[in-house]
Amino acid sequence: MKIIRPLVITDEMLKYSNIVENDCPLYSSSVSYSIGARIMVIGPDIHKIYISLQAGNMSHAPATSPTYWVEESATNRWKMFDASITSQASNMDSIVVTLATTGIANGIALLNVDCAIIRVTASDPVLGVVFDKTINPATTSGINDWYSYFFEPIVRVNDIAFTDLPLYSDLTITITLTNVGHLVLCGGLIIGHAKTLGMTQRGAKISLTDYSVKARDAFGNFNVVERAFSRRVTLPLWLDSSAVDQTFTLLARYRATPIVYIGIVRFGSSIVYGFYKDLSIDITYLNYAVCSIEIEGLT
Repeated sequence: MKIIRPLVITDEMLKYSNIVENDCPLYSSSVSYSIGARIMVIGPDIHKIYISLQAGNMSHAPATSPTYWVEESATNRWKMFDASITSQASNMDSIVVTLATTGIANGIALLNVDCAIIRVTASDPVLGVVFDKTINPATTSGINDWYSYFFEPIVRVNDIAFTDLPLYSDLTITITLTNVGHLVLCGGLIIGHAKTLGMTQRGAKISLTDYSVKARDAFGNFNVVERAFSRRVTLPLWLDSSAVDQTFTLLARYRATPIVYIGIVRFGSSIVYGFYKDLSIDITYLNYAVCSIEIEGLT
């Protein structure tokens, strides 16, 4: 199992994005807004959309007036950097972002993405390009005969992690998601320092918690309101006994901070961005310990 400890993406770090930040009009204190009006508030490291709750809404700052405004989401450009994986940044043909990192950033997780080609490049200030990798997220999972190969629809992996970037400091990283002629989506882009914790053993479990509402009416028909869901993964690990203290201290530090957990690299569904609910380490053997960790993803 690996983890990626994320960097906080700031205005200074985001050097380029091809997503135009024009979701709705900018907020103005001199405008009277009607119920349901949507506005943007943009400032230093602030990129949010609010909805008006009252008519004649004028001179009420959205961030400090909860009876007049409710926060809807981050702007389209910044949805991939917010605390929700369900909310997706979108753009026709491609999404291209360039980030200037500080310190070591050898891990990247792309979550809830929909595109045909993914390319990641990393450049060092002195050496130039030190990493350039392109992948096709289409999966062959379940394609086990010629009929399936030719006639089953293409299924793409939605969660992908790169943990093989070189250990250089202060890299400039460009991520390009492409699907010409289609809408490209990205729910989460996490960049940070990757680390291997231990070896995932047999018995890993993947599940999800659905927050949709499915109610049956008086005639027996279902009314469904689709909402977000969160992923849950339970991982049994082998830890070297010399790493027990370090692992416990490290994970205790992130007990209330979401990080990326990569259970099994070959299974994108085992990649979770969230918190662990339960952590236990059994020091059973002389040279190895058995660790069990249950992780609940963000919606």
